[in-house]
Amino acid sequence: MGYHPIGTGHLLHMINEVDRMYDLRDASPISNKLRNSIRSMAPPQENPPLTELLTALGDNISSSDLEPRLASLAEKNVLDDITLAAIRSLHTKLEEAGRREGLLRVLYDIATDLTGIRDVEAVLKAIVRRTRALIGSDISYLSLNDYEKGETYIRVTDGATTEMFRSIRIPLGEGVLGAVATGRAPSQSPDYLNDSTKTHVPASDEAVAAEGVRAIMGVPLWAAGKVIGALLVADRHAHHFSSDDIALMETLGAHAAVALENARHFSAMADAVTKLNLAQTENVAHVQVLEELSSLDQRLMETLAAGDVLPNLLRLLSESMDSPVFILSPGGEPMEGLPHHNDLSSIAAAQAAGMSVERKAPVQFTVEGRQYTAMASLAAEQHLASLFVACHRDEERLVGLERSALVLSAALIFERTLQDTQYRLQVELIDELLRPRPEITAALIRRAAGFGLVEGGQLSVRVIGVKEEHRQRALAILRQYVENRPGIVALYESQLCVIESPAKPGLGRGPTRSGTHGGDRSDSMGQAVMETLQRQHIQATVGSSQIVAGLAGLPGAYVQARQVLRALLALSRQGEAADPARLGTAGMLLGAMDSPFTEQLLAAQLGPLLTYDATRGTALVHTASLFLDNDSALKPTAEGLHVHVNTLRQRLDRIDAILGQKWRRGTSALDIHVALKLWQLKGAGLKAGIHPPGPRNEHSS
Repeated sequence: MGYHPIGTGHLLHMINEVDRMYDLRDASPISNKLRNSIRSMAPPQENPPLTELLTALGDNISSSDLEPRLASLAEKNVLDDITLAAIRSLHTKLEEAGRREGLLRVLYDIATDLTGIRDVEAVLKAIVRRTRALIGSDISYLSLNDYEKGETYIRVTDGATTEMFRSIRIPLGEGVLGAVATGRAPSQSPDYLNDSTKTHVPASDEAVAAEGVRAIMGVPLWAAGKVIGALLVADRHAHHFSSDDIALMETLGAHAAVALENARHFSAMADAVTKLNLAQTENVAHVQVLEELSSLDQRLMETLAAGDVLPNLLRLLSESMDSPVFILSPGGEPMEGLPHHNDLSSIAAAQAAGMSVERKAPVQFTVEGRQYTAMASLAAEQHLASLFVACHRDEERLVGLERSALVLSAALIFERTLQDTQYRLQVELIDELLRPRPEITAALIRRAAGFGLVEGGQLSVRVIGVKEEHRQRALAILRQYVENRPGIVALYESQLCVIESPAKPGLGRGPTRSGTHGGDRSDSMGQAVMETLQRQHIQATVGSSQIVAGLAGLPGAYVQARQVLRALLALSRQGEAADPARLGTAGMLLGAMDSPFTEQLLAAQLGPLLTYDATRGTALVHTASLFLDNDSALKPTAEGLHVHVNTLRQRLDRIDAILGQKWRRGTSALDIHVALKLWQLKGAGLKAGIHPPGPRNEHSS
């Protein structure tokens, strides 16, 4: 049974309704709604075949399935040609609507992806990869403009195989790429190398030929009212790109430009935030360092104002540096009373200290893999000391070390100034105390009391003999020796002199060489003074006076101490400490130097021998003295005289002839020996009241 041909009015109404509901330029409705509307507009029972076709259109029938059905209906004369054309038109519109909707969905996905990427490099790669996939081209690429050089250059590609193509740079306005990059309009060339309508650049053409590119099409990239580059596609076969491809490229280009600009801004903001965070971190660290330095400065000033500067400074620096710290003299020796480390006696430590003096900055060095830092303490180019830290430190910590070195310089200068002032006061005071004076004034008593020398108290004078080249160093050591005890030290008449108050029994100053303690007999002889110098490798001979009461007895005590020193030197007892009592017989002879008995004894015992030596220029008196000192032993006496034993025998025979053989034995030997010692003392210029130019011994001061 056939059907009556249906009029086209109702079908055309449906086509118009589709156009109304779905404007292809807008493409905002969804295709499913369109197809549902078509189903609802189909006439229910007027023409079942037409209803089936419209339902099939609503179900998204493909062209391959639709055409056989339309041909069958046409043969049966069920639908006329106008209706068939309307159905075909409606199907075409639905297909194009679906394709456009799919494209818009893809563009939306692309836009979402691109705006979600924050890395500029990733955005560029995503743009060219998506563009190539959507257009279906062999190659896609993106260029950026360099307005300073007037060029555009390919920044990223997808599908390109040659480095020449990936590195193309072309002047703005030249070729397809240069023309598009100027932003005038989209541009294409179906066969670029053979296209005479386009300008050509040899280097660019060579790269295009190497890549095998023929057809090229591109659109400009606009951002913030400025062309920043171009987006292009290329194929390795000649053809024209459709208007739909161009429209799609323009849409992609708009999205790409926005995404690229957003990524740039995001990267710039991220870089700015990173730099800001880094700057903030650095500022916080810098502020923390400044606070630490401020705290260190305050503590350094407190240390400088307090006593015991060097130990407190070491303790403070060890806490600040979190490592052991040492202070060494310019000679590389530890400062008095401070710790030392064997590594700091090395050549590397000495060189580092020297370099720090030259650079006026910290110098880091290693000793057998152990790390150290040296910082010189300077004042007016003078090297005062060196700070050593048992580690390597960063620049901020080294600033604290430099400031500590300045405080150390101030402390050492202050200490030196104080010592110099104290020494000048001691020089003036010792000059007044040791010179005979008619009276002891109240002012002198007050000044002496300031150094612990109390009027009416027990006092003694010590005169110290050292080699001349050791005198100044010995003076510096003795100044430290009396620093924390009652006493003064200075040079007086070119002699090293110490005036001190001997310690009371039970209040000793530490063990002496004999193993006893201060306050005993050894201390009264100046043993502590001698041992103090010996610890610094200075051999000293110390002559001490008997203890006197009060300041008035000091001039006489000085004369007595000087006589004891010269007696020790005359008796070849260098490196000893003694007072008159310790000298024994020599001490008794010192007390008899001014009596007539002295001359009578010398004349009675040695007169003929002294006369013989005087008239003949011999040294028989000296020979006799050395012979008795050696217990009448020939060999050591000959060695002491630097003569042969036979020569010594001849000299002894001559002495026997002058004095008689009894001089060698018994009480006669004792009398002669005492007379010879008296002769030695008299020859050394020890007679009371005599001020000789000084002893001839090498240990005299």
